[in-house]
Amino acid sequence: MKNRLFPLISLVVLTGASVLAQDIAGGGSVMRDISGGAALIFRAPQNPSVHLIAGGQGTASGGRNKNRTPKPPERKQDAIIARANAARSAPSPRYAEAEQQYQLATQIAPDDARAFAGLGNVYVDQGKFEDAVKAYQQAIRVKADYSAAYLPLAFSLARLNRYPEAIDVYRQTLKFDSTSPEVYNNLSFAYNHSDRFLDAVDASQQAIKLLGETGEAYKLGFQERNEIRSYAFKNLGNAYSGLKRYDEAANALKKAAEIEPSNASAHFNLGLTLYTAGRYSEAIESYKEVIKLRPRLAQAYFNLALTYVAINDKPAAMAQYETLKSLDAEMAKQLYDVIR
Repeated sequence: MKNRLFPLISLVVLTGASVLAQDIAGGGSVMRDISGGAALIFRAPQNPSVHLIAGGQGTASGGRNKNRTPKPPERKQDAIIARANAARSAPSPRYAEAEQQYQLATQIAPDDARAFAGLGNVYVDQGKFEDAVKAYQQAIRVKADYSAAYLPLAFSLARLNRYPEAIDVYRQTLKFDSTSPEVYNNLSFAYNHSDRFLDAVDASQQAIKLLGETGEAYKLGFQERNEIRSYAFKNLGNAYSGLKRYDEAANALKKAAEIEPSNASAHFNLGLTLYTAGRYSEAIESYKEVIKLRPRLAQAYFNLALTYVAINDKPAAMAQYETLKSLDAEMAKQLYDVIR
């Protein structure tokens, strides 16, 4: 998908000069990804389970409890998968060894989805997403209900910008767990990247609903819960921006900034959207908050100055220019051409 400006910032045209509000990623009229501070939620997949018989007999614990559910018999590939798991989970992961052992397990037992899923885990750990996709897809071909392969497969597809495929896989995961806010958040992210903004709104709202108004409905720890809430509101804001419903976009991003009060990027993205919505006084406050958090971020001074220009406050804009000169002389020159 092509990069685009996000949020969609109106051109500021003064004395013949056309200038775009600056993106946090760099100076000039930069292009940026649609994500606007949102992200996929991804947790490293767990190793595939194995059953090894302790002492070579009985159950895994070696006991003989009649009330205990009988364990499945140990298979030849179990020991191989266990060695692969140990190599992957070592304090310094031994990925080459893990990959070799999982590969061996797939050759010995090509009908065992665990070996292919484990191989996918090794690849996703290393950012080898093309290989991860192939491994996870094979795991699912072997065992269609092997639920552990679906989320990392969808994540890998999204990282490859194969968003329509990622959407299909995320939707399939809902058949295993229809109450996962992570899945709905990630669906919204993928929908936004596929220009399916109404679907993105619905998915974000479902994530927010599952998390509860304050996140208390969600079972994970406070930090994780707030992380997902913040991304869900950012994805919601992105979706509204895609629909050109800028006031609603600003309100959603404002909520994200409230959840992450010390996150400069959250306030910066809010400022961009408030600027687009024509809510200049609020945009000014957002950029001031960014400057408190990141006092040497040149783009924040540039955007704050442009916002002052929008309300015809030239002295305040020039004050930002004076600060910007020592941070980025080229950006300051561009700004001066607009203000004068």
